[in-house]
This record gives sequence, C-alpha cells and structure tokens, in this order.
Amino acid sequence: MPIVHERRGHLPLSRRWSLERSPIKHSTLLYTLALALAPQFFLAQQLAYAAPYDESAPPASSPLVKPPAAPAPATKEKALTDRWLDLTEMSESQRYRRSYDQNGADLFDNGQQRTALSGRIKIDKQDRYFIGFRAESGRFFNWGFADYCGHRFSYYAGLSTAKFTPAELAAVMAAVQAGTKPYNFDGNGWNFYMRDLYGSATPIKQLTVEFGSIPIERGVSSEITSFDDDGFIAGERVRLRDAKHLGVDEISFTSAYLGDITTPNFFARGNRLSQSNYRQVAAKKKMMHDRLALSGEYNWLIGTDTLREAATVKVPELKAVDNFHVELYQRLNDITVNGFDFASGNGFSLSTAKKAGPVSGDVGYASIDPRYGIYTDDRFLTVVGFTLNGDTYGTGKRIYSHLSYQLTPTITAFGFYTHVVAGDDYNYNKQGLNAGIKFDLKALVNSGRRIF
Repeated sequence: MPIVHERRGHLPLSRRWSLERSPIKHSTLLYTLALALAPQFFLAQQLAYAAPYDESAPPASSPLVKPPAAPAPATKEKALTDRWLDLTEMSESQRYRRSYDQNGADLFDNGQQRTALSGRIKIDKQDRYFIGFRAESGRFFNWGFADYCGHRFSYYAGLSTAKFTPAELAAVMAAVQAGTKPYNFDGNGWNFYMRDLYGSATPIKQLTVEFGSIPIERGVSSEITSFDDDGFIAGERVRLRDAKHLGVDEISFTSAYLGDITTPNFFARGNRLSQSNYRQVAAKKKMMHDRLALSGEYNWLIGTDTLREAATVKVPELKAVDNFHVELYQRLNDITVNGFDFASGNGFSLSTAKKAGPVSGDVGYASIDPRYGIYTDDRFLTVVGFTLNGDTYGTGKRIYSHLSYQLTPTITAFGFYTHVVAGDDYNYNKQGLNAGIKFDLKALVNSGRRIF
C-alpha cells in the first residue's frame, strides 16, 4: 500500500486512526482543588479564632514581663501509625500535556490526572518484615496519568505518513487491515489499580527476600534508559548486603515476569508469579563518603541481553549545579519477534541538576535507539516506536528539562519540556510539553499532628 502524505496536524487515512474528542469534565479538577485547599483554609481560621486575647496583659517589651524560658530540646514527633504503617506517598497531580509526532500529528492535547498511594505495612517493630504496596491511577505499564478532558490518545495516529521501510510499512498495514489491535490504549477515565503488592523479609541484615508484584530495580539509572517509573513486574528478588566480602554495597538477583502492559492491576495478572521472562543481576555501590553513587546490571528479557551502567557524582563546590548524572545501556544481540528481525542497539543520557530553596530542576540530553520498543515483545509496537521507558521520553536524540517550584509545603508546581533534535526515525513524541500542580496529601494531613 503506498504511503499517503498528509499535511501537518492532519489525521491519518482511516477513521479508526482518528483522535476522538471527549467533553471537558470540570468536576474532577474542582474536587481536587477543594480537597487540597479547603483544610488549610479552615485550619488557619480555627487557629486564629481560638487564640486567646487578654487586653490586660502588658506588652512584650514591658519590664514586668519575664523573659520566656529556654525552649525544650526538639524531639522528633512520631506518627500515630508509626508502629504499623510507613506511608511514602499520598498525592494527587493535575497536568496539561501537549505533544506531537514526527509528522506533526497531535497525539496529546489534554488534561490529565494522577493519584498515587504507596508505602509499607510493618509486621515487626524493626521493619525487617513488611508488606509493600503501590497503587496508582492510569491504565498502562508506562502511564500513571489518566485523561479527563481533551482528545484521547490513539496509537494509530500518524502511521499513514510515518517514515517506515517498505517491509515495516507492510507489517503495520497488514496488522491494521486485519483489524489487529492487541492493546487497548484508551486512556480516558479515572482508574486506581494496585501495581505493586509484595512481601519483604530480612531475617539477617545481610539478606532480604521479596516476593509478589515487586518494584523494578533501576539502581542509579532512571526511567529514561530503563523502564518507566510507573512500570511493574511480578516475581521474586534476593538482595545481598555485605560490602566487606562482596566489594559492593548490594547485589540483587531478580526472576520475574514483565508484560501485560495494559493490565496494571496485580489482582488481574497474579498468575504471572509462576512465569518468568525477565532476569536481572544488579549491583550498587557508594564511594567517597557518598559523593559518588554507581550501579550496574545485566538483564535478560524475552531473549534480549542488555547491560546498563549509571553514575551520579555530587559537586557542591561548583555552586551552579548540585550533581552530574550519566547512564548508559547496550542491547547486545539481534532478535527476531513475530518473524521480524530487529538489530541490537545502545543509548545514553547525560544530565545535571540543581536545587535552590523551593526551586529545583534539571537539564539533559538523551539518545535512545529507535528499536527500544523491542522489550514489548510485539512487532507492531516496536515498529511504531512504542517503548516501555518513560512515556515522556521514548526514542530519539533529544534535549529535556524539568522544573518545579514548591509553592507551599503541600503544593508543588512542575513543568517538563523535550524535543527531538536529530535523527529521521519515526517518533510519536517528537516534541512534548507538560505543566501542572502536585498536591502532597500526606503533608496536608500532617500539617497538624503527624498521622503518617
């Protein structure tokens, strides 16, 4: 089938490839704002009304007033649930996302929300045995945000004018014409799923065993060259900590199943605990009084052999930046998926970060090979560039930058920008921009006596 070229921003050939519009739902945003702001407003009023006022009291500067006693040494206030619960995150985020692909077709132009709750339920006082959990909104492996206004994401968008080889285009068109749609990428609507749920046991300080839907071990690497922060696996892991004999701070061994990328709910993919398509050996080490952090790993996934290395070095002497971060990966072998041959590849990311008071941010450059989607184990998704690393990055040679500003102890404004600056491969996220607000509901609850 010949390639039909379309004008910038136009949708592809079939209505099946169109971006559907959905009505704006204002209630979601209003409820979130009310939830985050109302308790602070009314708490401030109550404190003001409750403060006693004694007209007969002499002013503070009067000689009749005795100097106040020295304050008692501050003690760390324990949470009411400290014995049983360690809540690491309880937040609600709202953002606007805008991005377009290599052909100028709009893929995202909508409002999105993310709800997150994570932590551990402690079985013993020493926290050697616990149940870890992480629940998030979003319907995909690499997406914790869900659309609530604007058009829906369509993975068919732009394919009619994508720059594929004749063989690649034939594979894509054959899948489309046959009605093949192996994944449902409809991102509209709020969903809340248990992505991680696992048990952890540390019978001795040198050994930890984890089992269940466990977090992905990335070491010092980020989601740019590894897997999305929202991702999940199901299986088991053993951690060994004995720097004196191992030469590193920790070595971990993981055997798990990575897949079911549109099934984040662990209760719907629990059967994967008896299967394994992902194995990893990873090591971590800190040096120079924690100034330098290093990590390395080897993982095998659906027949691919991949090495990853990363390092972060703190440089407070420079004043202008706090640290430098470098991460690399090498996919060592070619692989055949569904009768299609894909070559090996490699990539990297370089970045630097700075925090100054309430403002923090970073800037970096990343290069991710165009076949990074091979980890989906799907020919169609690999060809169209759908990857399992951070969904705001994807493939390509790109610049990127994050910026955040903490408005209050409970509210943070954030923004992100990225743009592909080199390469001619099809990329569904050639330019991306998002900006929004994050409400730290844990900090909001703890504005009085600590609960978590």
